[in-house]
Amino acid sequence: MDWQPTSIDKIGILQKCALSNNFVANNYSSLNSILYEKKFNSEIVIEGDWIFERFYEDGKVRYSFPHNVNGTLQGADTPVTNVITDFVNANSTQGEKLIFENITAEEKDTLVQLYPTAIVTPTPESGDYIYKTENLANLAGKKYSRKRNHIHQFQNKYTEYNFELLSKNNFDAVRTIEENWLKENTENALAMGTLSDLEIEKKIIFFALENYDTFSKHCGMTGGVLYISGTPAAFCIASLLSQKVTDVHFEKCLSAFDRDGGYALLNNEFAKTVQSEFINREEDLGIEGLRKAKLSYYPEYVLEKFTVHI
Repeated sequence: MDWQPTSIDKIGILQKCALSNNFVANNYSSLNSILYEKKFNSEIVIEGDWIFERFYEDGKVRYSFPHNVNGTLQGADTPVTNVITDFVNANSTQGEKLIFENITAEEKDTLVQLYPTAIVTPTPESGDYIYKTENLANLAGKKYSRKRNHIHQFQNKYTEYNFELLSKNNFDAVRTIEENWLKENTENALAMGTLSDLEIEKKIIFFALENYDTFSKHCGMTGGVLYISGTPAAFCIASLLSQKVTDVHFEKCLSAFDRDGGYALLNNEFAKTVQSEFINREEDLGIEGLRKAKLSYYPEYVLEKFTVHI
């Protein structure tokens, strides 16, 4: 198979695949596939109407579940089971297991049906938090009272604030927030050994802005910037994952405004602009504080993910 880097010129066909398959999982986002090539050296093969992806982590190659550009269930001339069998036979190395990662429950069941001796490992840290857009936009009902109160406290303290949708006019504001956010988190990241990850993330965000026209055209890249008294305070970047799902890739708020409810206001203001039925706010990475924060918004469900060794 002729593996090639997952470059920006593949965005059109990746987005067509995402829309045709009604993807919910963030790892199948066309924007994520392109952006995270910089972190995971991800590669892609397109054979006929089938897309295969792989990436590298901890020195090992990991594979994604293959999908048909026209929809695995509707538009595929060849059954996915046949495609998987041929793929495994072509990529297996004697004595080593083939690793499929970020696999949904349905995809896991397909792999286990084909390979009953496969080793399945749940990866709850990779599960996607899926929310009804109207819930995040309206924060209606008793269960969201604490969120509404938090936002009201923020609005009372910072009376001069405004939210702008992402555009070329506020790219510099996004860059400023990202630079300052990284400075604020450098000491802790050094202690945790994650500084290089945050530095790569900064490059990814800047790359997304530099290619805004392409990403906006093909996958509806959007987002927003929150200003406090004219000072850039928080931003988010998102894209259309599929017809029903908007995927929020990045959310950053400076610490001075974070503790007063900056993230809550950013989340709420952006949700009011989203047209899709659902919002995917991605995984919690196994970080307890992040897990609690995502659960506090009462997701419609958490999309399970698995690693499958064949």
